[in-house]
Amino acid sequence: MSEAPSADRWRAKQAHYQDPAVAREYDARRFAGARKSGDTARFWRAIEQGLGPELARVHSVLDTPGGTGRFAAFAAREGRSCVLADLSHAMLAQAHTSGVPRVQADALALPFADASFDLVLCMRFLFHVPRELQPRVLAELARVSRRFVAVDVRHGCAWSAWTRALRGKLLARAAAPRMRPAEIDPLFAAAGLAVSGKRWFAPGFSEKVLVLAEKQVP
Repeated sequence: MSEAPSADRWRAKQAHYQDPAVAREYDARRFAGARKSGDTARFWRAIEQGLGPELARVHSVLDTPGGTGRFAAFAAREGRSCVLADLSHAMLAQAHTSGVPRVQADALALPFADASFDLVLCMRFLFHVPRELQPRVLAELARVSRRFVAVDVRHGCAWSAWTRALRGKLLARAAAPRMRPAEIDPLFAAAGLAVSGKRWFAPGFSEKVLVLAEKQVP
């Protein structure tokens, strides 16, 4: 896919989530129904299982883009501090969280010092980012992380990815390209992150994979 359509789609997606009406309806539209409403809990369980005993060493969490704060309740368990960062003020305004700081911020230039958080979360985002910007996003997540980064990646070797691409062709609507599984580790490595684990959700059917990575210290 050429750079121009990818960049155009990216700008349109950013503008879309700045709309207060979209933000108000986001949770109801995206997470209605028993299966979708459980997505956040399933991802957090995967993080808990992937980190294992190391989760006890996590005392601070950054969720970016934090959106409406779906992960805040999980991230703030057991006394952990959590910060939501999102480019969209409208989305942050809808965050159903109490006592969790909200910061309007661009994922390409996070307003935090190096190594500020033990764990950085990035959910439902990277697959929207143009391929040429993905290394920069991951590098910024790595910069503000003290150790762990957890990213929701979407891959193309799944029924949901194939049907999504087919719908895009039939409707003449550009779909965000999905990553090949073999591209995941090199992409993270280029950002200074070593992949320590992957959790594939419904292999063969779902395009979702949670990637856990550790920051590499030079």
